[in-house]
Amino acid sequence: MKPEELLHIIHPLQQAGRFDGTPGRLVIDSREVRKNDVFLALRGTRSDGHAYIREAVRKGAGVIIAEHIPDAHSSGTRSSKTIHPEENVWYLQVADTRSIAGELAQAFADYPAKSMKMVGITGTNGKTTVSTLVYQVLVKLGYHAGLLGTVETRIGDKVLPSRLTTPDSVTIADILRQMVEVDTAFAIMEVSSHALEQQRTGGIRFDVAGFTNISQDHLDYHRDMASYIEAKKRLFVTLDENAVSVVNRDDPASWKVTDGCRADTWSFGFESDRDFRILDERSDGMVLDLDGTIVSTPLTGRYNAYNVAQAYLICLALGCPQYSVAGALGDATGAPGRLERVTAGGLREAETPKEANGQKPAEAGGDSAGEAEMEPGASVETTPQPVVFVDYAHTPDALENVLRTLDNVRSRKETLHVVFGCGGDRDRTKRAEMGRIADRYADVVTLTSDNPRTEEPDAIIRDIRGGIVRSEHLYIEPRRRKAIRSAILDADTRTIVLIAGKGHETYQEVHGRRHKFDDREIAAKALAEWIDRRLSGKRKRARKTGGEVS
Repeated sequence: MKPEELLHIIHPLQQAGRFDGTPGRLVIDSREVRKNDVFLALRGTRSDGHAYIREAVRKGAGVIIAEHIPDAHSSGTRSSKTIHPEENVWYLQVADTRSIAGELAQAFADYPAKSMKMVGITGTNGKTTVSTLVYQVLVKLGYHAGLLGTVETRIGDKVLPSRLTTPDSVTIADILRQMVEVDTAFAIMEVSSHALEQQRTGGIRFDVAGFTNISQDHLDYHRDMASYIEAKKRLFVTLDENAVSVVNRDDPASWKVTDGCRADTWSFGFESDRDFRILDERSDGMVLDLDGTIVSTPLTGRYNAYNVAQAYLICLALGCPQYSVAGALGDATGAPGRLERVTAGGLREAETPKEANGQKPAEAGGDSAGEAEMEPGASVETTPQPVVFVDYAHTPDALENVLRTLDNVRSRKETLHVVFGCGGDRDRTKRAEMGRIADRYADVVTLTSDNPRTEEPDAIIRDIRGGIVRSEHLYIEPRRRKAIRSAILDADTRTIVLIAGKGHETYQEVHGRRHKFDDREIAAKALAEWIDRRLSGKRKRARKTGGEVS
């Protein structure tokens, strides 16, 4: 980028020093600075980039963009060293570095977002499922699509793990640039409230924006619900008149979110709009009437009806043929870690309880001891076993949605056991509420750790326990691995075990470190052990009675 182009984008309040070279990359982490790079000092929630200007200069930064320029008496950093003009550094002062970060990042990456149709999806729950469904439909229809979200980032054939729902501006621009390089036509992005508040998506013109819903979450950051809603609104007020917003009108907050939105708004709802209906809800999926188009989906649960409907409308807004979209949704399984069925031999996505043993509700279960007899020749595949799900539900609304879904589709004989905790260093007010929800829907509750971060697990569990009344069916096990194993090994064939809170995550965060931890992997191993114990017991009984097990 030429110096004059840089000035045109940021309109500095004042300048100091000089730089004779060509500005290199845009960098926001001083540890990554190389010779001639442009260092943008951002104020974060935990650290301030202005404190690392000296380090950036020492590493060879040619341009510093900051909210204040160090003078001859102070470097403006933690260092007391003076910055001299002969260091060949060009200082540009702006009022707010965050407000220009997105536009600047896009410019340095040659505006990749302009080369694709951009889809942004925000809301408390459902972002990942809706984004994944849209991506899966587009790929099924033969389009080149990219995905940037909570679970993973997909660039062509590459699948990369995601650390944040929406990364920083520079990372976003780099990912979009890579998508353009592999001829991506559509980029689907989850847009978090943090990202919107911090303007990480600045400089991106979204063609379609989706709003799923609002419920209590991230109040440790946003202070109150009004601020949280206002953050979500940022995505819609930046849309132009040629864009389309797709919103769930059954959520009252949708009117506040779209207030002032210039885009064409497409709304839907299963309560507020009689043209959207759930025709049939079964253990193996749903049949929906979406404004006259019949869609059969393998996903189940009322909240998934909203996810499917929104994905359908977003694809139509992108210009896809409606009947092709409806057909593709029939094969779309949604996001990993969202009501994901775990089996001893691996993982199967988007299955529900009655599928587990191939039985109808009234037939589920076994003998009076709760364990069906196994025939000679029984195997892992044919052995009746507990039904185990892993779900990302980590908010009161999400936990209630998934527990209500499982409660609705289970038989009268089946017991529902939920294992969950709450994240540390996050909104404490939701903990007791999540305890009340678990107490209301589940027959058995095990409280354990989620990502405790810097909090003590026992303290978090005490907060959750404050909402639980039926203590006779409550178990406490702070060690998550042991809690999962115990819930599964103590189950019988009439037990549904829901492991909630972490879903797709493959780590557990404790005191600033992320340790390898995957609920699905641990549950699968425990389930295999459960089956092995039953098969071993059957063989022993067969030997004692002179029978054979082949």
